[in-house]
Amino acid sequence: MINQILFATANATQTAAQNGQAAQPSMMTFMIPLLVVIVVMTFISGRSQRKQREKQQKMYDSIVKGTKVRTIGGFTGKVVEVGTETLMIELADKMPPVEIVKNAVAAVIDETAAEEKK
Repeated sequence: MINQILFATANATQTAAQNGQAAQPSMMTFMIPLLVVIVVMTFISGRSQRKQREKQQKMYDSIVKGTKVRTIGGFTGKVVEVGTETLMIELADKMPPVEIVKNAVAAVIDETAAEEKK
């Protein structure tokens, strides 16, 4: 599409030069392809971010009691309790559970508990 716009612009400039007119490219000649590129890049970027958010939300929804998770801080633990915005995870034996927000979960390591829920 951009090649077609640039080709049409070049043809218009060449035609004007052949007719004896001074070939003066206008500001719109350069702005239209630039705007097209910006719009396409914005669309692609927004779409990929939306897909990533949906994937994260699906991961958060799959967390149930007994699921093994890794936090963004690098801690690995087993989920003891699931709240609406927080999780209680057990990091080690004989240690009290730690409360973290769901957004702090980097990855679900053990999905067997999530599969048993279904």
